[in-house]
Amino acid sequence: MARRLVALLGMVAAIGLAAGPRTWTTEKWFDKPRSPRIANYNIEATLDFEHKTLEGRETLTWRNSGTAPAVEMPLHLYLNAFKGPQSLFMKESGGRIQAGRMDHPEEGTSWGYCRLLSVRMEGRELEGHDGEDETVRWLKLPRPVQPGETIHVDITWENRYPKVIARSGWAGNFLMSSQWFPKVGVYQGDRWNCHAYHASTEFFADFGVYEVTLSLPNALGLAHTGTCMAQVDPDGIERDAAPDPKRPLNFIWRLHAEDVHDFAWAVMPRESWRRPAMFEYRGVQVFYYINGPNRGNFQRQRRAVENALRWSEEWYFKYPYPTLTVIDTPKEARPADGMEYPTLVTASSVAFDPLQLRFEPEQVAIHEVGHQFFYGMLASNEFEEPWLDEGFTSWFTYKAMERSYHSLLGGRRFQVGTDFEEWVTYWGLPSADPLTRFGFKTLNLLSYNVGAYAKPTFVLNELEAMLGRPVMEQVMRAYAQELAFRHPDRQDFKRIAERVSGRDLSSFWRDFVEGTEVLDYAIREVRTQDTTEGGWLFSEKAPVFAAPQPAAPGRVGSITLERRGGIRAPITLWVRLENREEQRLVWDGQDRWMTYEFDSPVAAAVLDPDGNYPMLKDHLHASYTPKPVRRGFHYWAQMVWGAVAGWMQGCGIG
Repeated sequence: MARRLVALLGMVAAIGLAAGPRTWTTEKWFDKPRSPRIANYNIEATLDFEHKTLEGRETLTWRNSGTAPAVEMPLHLYLNAFKGPQSLFMKESGGRIQAGRMDHPEEGTSWGYCRLLSVRMEGRELEGHDGEDETVRWLKLPRPVQPGETIHVDITWENRYPKVIARSGWAGNFLMSSQWFPKVGVYQGDRWNCHAYHASTEFFADFGVYEVTLSLPNALGLAHTGTCMAQVDPDGIERDAAPDPKRPLNFIWRLHAEDVHDFAWAVMPRESWRRPAMFEYRGVQVFYYINGPNRGNFQRQRRAVENALRWSEEWYFKYPYPTLTVIDTPKEARPADGMEYPTLVTASSVAFDPLQLRFEPEQVAIHEVGHQFFYGMLASNEFEEPWLDEGFTSWFTYKAMERSYHSLLGGRRFQVGTDFEEWVTYWGLPSADPLTRFGFKTLNLLSYNVGAYAKPTFVLNELEAMLGRPVMEQVMRAYAQELAFRHPDRQDFKRIAERVSGRDLSSFWRDFVEGTEVLDYAIREVRTQDTTEGGWLFSEKAPVFAAPQPAAPGRVGSITLERRGGIRAPITLWVRLENREEQRLVWDGQDRWMTYEFDSPVAAAVLDPDGNYPMLKDHLHASYTPKPVRRGFHYWAQMVWGAVAGWMQGCGIG
């Protein structure tokens, strides 16, 4: 099997955040821990693939890293979100989320659960109660666990996997096992952080070492977090998996991962899964589980993954783990697609793409690999501050896509920018919630997507425009390197950004992070008027009437600016007059409108000509020309024919 290369290449250079080369084996990755290793798991589980059930037992080794004794312990039981319609997840989602909805809710096989059978500590069975719903079980410890003390908790449980609806479950002959084991919450200070599983939030957990043993039917190929430890079969041959002596039709897989905060795996009875493609890039063994119909676009997916590894290393730090697994999710399992787990991502490709739209596989693959840093290694609290993962990863995706491909869809006469999706999402509902709102407390799913993905992309663009690209690169590098494996929050990022830039970001933070107003300026009106003189003239004698006639300076102009949004910020107006004079004016934006007058008519005008405000809403109405560009028949005919010809070439015609 291809994965045996991991064992054969057991001494491979693995460069850390700022360290020199280190050696790794499948059983031991790092000479020194990268993380605090607070929650460590030794898991043994057996899968019944036919009935989509699993029996498991685990030993949780947990250290109290807080400041006060712990008298109870919460366990996440994520699969109980799909136990029935009464869960918070199902109530909030209406059964529809992650590119799908629950099929046939009247059938028991569509639902799933995680059922605790036993939880013991120091020989005593632990009693407990449910939290907000059955996705969290609170256990009373037999005694207070003091700060710095380590305990061992033995847990047995059983799973039934649901028909795939959100990240976990089965579809056809594919099964995604994510959030599949009882998982301890995070103890911070003197309290636990352990929220129920909501429809619009993801996860938060402590780092540790995972030793996982899986007994699987021998026909299944396995994709997984971490490395596979080679075993010797009865014939003395070293293999990835060895026969299970208790179950003749099963094989046992022994898996290992260090300094991660989750563990996921997937199975499928395909030859391509038993022999995944493996390519090494920058010291990382990347395993690709290819969906057969998409094989023709595999090289596109591979280039996207390698682009993500390249830019993340150059901008933040080198990916430190020895392996990365990329699953091209089958079409029928799309609700499990586009997800990130430590050293494993699900990122689908396409079979037929004549227009070469770079959403799949390029954007999806880069986004999910980018998560390995902000979700995987910085590991902020996604329940409470989802934008520190999703938003920072979306910004990384935008920058990496722009650097690698320049656009999502491009032609000689038009381009669809790599931030197009975020732009459409943000302006769909820009002012409902601030970035500081908990993910599960936003107005609705659209508002969650705005606050978690779209708005942070533009906020970071805005910060880069204010600080300059070199300084912004220093800020992001310092943030990533200093706070890896430390669960940073938004105040950590603000503190580092202010320290590196040497600037007070309080007003920026107030407007763009804590506020909900938008940055929206427009040129409301441009007027041209003839200067005339005349009328009744007074003198010592009787008044004399003179007919109005042109007077100096002749024709004059004026321009009225309007602030339509709530953010008040000084903005530059560039104006070119008909007499060829150019002026740059700065309006403080404090009033709702301002009119400027000139000695010559306005020939052209642009608000924010230097691009200092990427979040400016309406660039169309922030510019003016008296003669709008008109497109003739030949222009539009060439545009249409170019699109048709490009599509035909993509189909292999002509």
